[in-house]
Amino acid sequence: MDSRYASVGFVTFLFGIFCAYWAQTTNRNPWAWFFLGLFLGPIAGVVLLYKNSNDRRAPKAS
Repeated sequence: MDSRYASVGFVTFLFGIFCAYWAQTTNRNPWAWFFLGLFLGPIAGVVLLYKNSNDRRAPKAS
């Protein structure tokens, strides 16, 4: 029973790392997104997807 909780914790931690890496590659604060990904899980991933899609649509300043 305890190994199930350890697996969930590990996956949650990995999701936080994934959000932090993604945020860092898109010039966002990786620490903030790590904790959002850690505590909010998939919700943070969806928000990050939405923010990145808006960045791609916005015209680039020269």
